[in-house]
Amino acid sequence: MIDTIDHVLRKSQNVLIDTHPSVKQLGMTATRWYTRLWIHAATAIGDIRYDAPVDPAQLYWVDPKHIRRTVSWTEISTNRKRDEHPQFRNPKYRLAGRVFSGEWDRVDTRFNESTVYRSFLARFDRGVTWEETDFYKESTSAIKNGATLWGCSTRDEFDRRCKQLDTLYNRIASGGYKTQNELYEYNEQGVGFDHIGRVVWGEIAVNVGRDGEFIFQDGRNRLAMAKIQDLESVPVVILVRHKKWQRLRDQVVRGQIESSELQDQIRSHPDILDLV
Repeated sequence: MIDTIDHVLRKSQNVLIDTHPSVKQLGMTATRWYTRLWIHAATAIGDIRYDAPVDPAQLYWVDPKHIRRTVSWTEISTNRKRDEHPQFRNPKYRLAGRVFSGEWDRVDTRFNESTVYRSFLARFDRGVTWEETDFYKESTSAIKNGATLWGCSTRDEFDRRCKQLDTLYNRIASGGYKTQNELYEYNEQGVGFDHIGRVVWGEIAVNVGRDGEFIFQDGRNRLAMAKIQDLESVPVVILVRHKKWQRLRDQVVRGQIESSELQDQIRSHPDILDLV
């Protein structure tokens, strides 16, 4: 039933892109309401199940160099989801606040090997044209085959998208990296949801493995730019935690593990700091 609602909302949103603005706005409002409801429910369930909070809207500042591996797609095609880990193919809001067991955190797919990162490095570090990058070639090929990528269904629309990426990169370089809520307050292209929606939809999203490793989920454009600009830290949200990592967090909150017993890199971990 939930999957059916998700499918209907997302399909309706795509159809509404070319319809009357008031109809489009109605569809967007329904999607935002549904997203917000899901995130609030995930937070409430987490408060019941776990001693350590799993607030999906909390921001953590993380060194982008520490986000190395990914469970998300790395190549651009008409069916990017096939490139993702099976446990992580749901929309972000349906992953928010979840705790998964399993071997998903042992993946060996590297973010720096992704089409987006390699192409952004070529564009912003070496100055090649967008048209020369795999990002452009893979995206326009997928669009030609009927895909809609980042709201673009034509080559001209995608060209405008590339210009927006140039603007974003230069804005970060000149004005620093801003959170989605800061962008919204300054009227600078922030995601147009409420506070929680802006954070979950708009910020870089990561998962945390059993050993505390940050594993990439979404927000590849901003993460790639942050890495290329060698930023010291960026805001991220944590969507999924490994069951063993969450167990450690719960033990810290219950006092079963003292702060002094933790290894330095664990004690200073952004997802542990607020608990000790």
